[in-house]
Amino acid sequence: MKKNNMIKRNIVIYIIMLILLMASILPRKLNDLDELWNYNFARNIYDGKLPYKDFNMLQMPLLPIICGTILKIFGNELIVMRAIGIFLNATILFMAYRILEQLKINKYYIYLSLGVIYILYFKYFCVDYNFAILLITLGTIYIELKHLNNNNNDIFKNYKKNEILLGILVGTSILFKQTTGLFLSIIFIFYKLLLVSQKQELKIVIPIICRRLIGVCIPIIILCIYLTLNNIWYEFLDYAIWGIKTFDNVILYNNLIKFNILGILSILVPLTMLYMYFKVIIKKVNTNEQKNIFILFVYSIASFIVVFPISGSTHFLIGSMPTLIAIIYISWLKLKDIKISNKIKKICKISSEYIILFLIEYSCCFIIIYFINYNNFSSKNHYKYILSNLDANITQIDNYILEQNENGKKVYILDARACLYMIPLDKYNKNYDMFLKGNLGTKGEIGQIENLEKEENIVVLILNDNYSRNWQNPEKVRKYIINNWNKKGEIGKFDIYEKEQ
Repeated sequence: MKKNNMIKRNIVIYIIMLILLMASILPRKLNDLDELWNYNFARNIYDGKLPYKDFNMLQMPLLPIICGTILKIFGNELIVMRAIGIFLNATILFMAYRILEQLKINKYYIYLSLGVIYILYFKYFCVDYNFAILLITLGTIYIELKHLNNNNNDIFKNYKKNEILLGILVGTSILFKQTTGLFLSIIFIFYKLLLVSQKQELKIVIPIICRRLIGVCIPIIILCIYLTLNNIWYEFLDYAIWGIKTFDNVILYNNLIKFNILGILSILVPLTMLYMYFKVIIKKVNTNEQKNIFILFVYSIASFIVVFPISGSTHFLIGSMPTLIAIIYISWLKLKDIKISNKIKKICKISSEYIILFLIEYSCCFIIIYFINYNNFSSKNHYKYILSNLDANITQIDNYILEQNENGKKVYILDARACLYMIPLDKYNKNYDMFLKGNLGTKGEIGQIENLEKEENIVVLILNDNYSRNWQNPEKVRKYIINNWNKKGEIGKFDIYEKEQ
């Protein structure tokens, strides 16, 4: 009966999290380029295109393959991607809840903490390979802590077959993003060596390392088979491996340090990792609490790698989730150490109840307002049920593209928002519809200039100087077009260029 009650409670909690995520994701307007890029990748898979060969991207192919398959089942619409995002991020919150529960934290303290995390991440939740890796990381932390608690806190316990299965889970992260996934996998495989102090312990750890390595290699082997069967090794290496060196844009970490919540966290998170380092690495790991902190520490380090080299708000929050869980756990241990009174427990209970009720009511209002505004849903192809004030602009540009096509000319939009206009037309122009530095292959911008010069009967649109360009915009290509091609006019936010005849 107790187990049934726990299952029912978990179902209720997950449903609440789904409602909260619906409020976060559904009402957003059609203006998030990351969302459009990820949808475009999935749409290409839906259309039978091959990653790297038929469409350009920097990351690994698993997320587009998964999302593209779901689009085939539920429909080729952006709203389906948002539904995927709702389930993905609700599951992330649920895994955070299960980890905190596994750490034996007071349930009201957990609810209060998760409410704060939800508010903090509210505008950042989305479908993204970094969030997919975060889910894998949290799932691994939960499994590691559960094994630890189920085996008398023996951190050297060999789980045999489970080690291989866990390795497969962690290795899958490489198929979402090569750099972050590889870093996570290396730490997962070898971190127990940090605790080895005796020869006997090393004999136990070596088989664990071997099993985990085997597990991690299985998804990599599957990727190699996929690339071989589709004959796209060259294109994969060109874009996803060698092409990375052309990505030289950086957002420095010190840009996060401001007088706001994120700024405070940008200082607190590294300090917490430093605290955990001294707590469990410099000092010996002896107590059960230290073993839990050790698990949280190694995966906090693994997850935080995503913050670099682009230390933006989204990357920072994704990379900091395991550390935030560690902060919640450490703060709870401190409260226990000072023997918190029943009064403080009561405050936690009342506060958590109020914040949960507030968030549910707030979320329901957001969802209701979203449906009330159905008159503002986009009427464009693939953008159904998406709030938009861009339809008139999209129609203007798309009509121009179709007109030029009828005259035998191709139109390329050399701008980050090209996909916004091409998606409703069911068109995809490789390299130009994901026109960003680092996503153009080994030859980078020079290669695109060469390609443009080879083509005939093309019209190029570049963003007018009156509007700000994406920070990853290939400026060399833009300058070349302006200096060497003829400006024919303007349409919307764009200048029209053609080659000299």
